[in-house]
Amino acid sequence: MSRTQQPAFVGAQSTATVSVTCVTDGRAHAVPDSELTQGVAHHSGYYSAVCGHMVAAAPMSAPDGEPCRSCADLWSARHAVRRQQQRLLSRIFG
Repeated sequence: MSRTQQPAFVGAQSTATVSVTCVTDGRAHAVPDSELTQGVAHHSGYYSAVCGHMVAAAPMSAPDGEPCRSCADLWSARHAVRRQQQRLLSRIFG
C-alpha cells in the first residue's frame, strides 16, 4: 500500500489516493481516500478505483502489484490539463 497525491479523475480537484492491489486482477489501483473511508464504514472490502475498477483489496501488508495502466493514464491526463491551466493563468496574470 502506498499513498500518493493525485487527482481522482480528469476534471477533479487534487485528491489523495492510496495504491490498493486487487486480488482479482493483481494490479495496484489508485483508490481515493474518500472511497476507502466509505468502504471501511460499510465493511465491504470493495473500493472503486479512479479507473472505475471495483477493487477487492488484497492484504494491505502485501507488496503492491503491477500498477494499473488506466489509473496511471488518468493521472497523466489530469496532470497535463493542470499544467495547461497553470500556463494559461500565468499568461493572463503574468
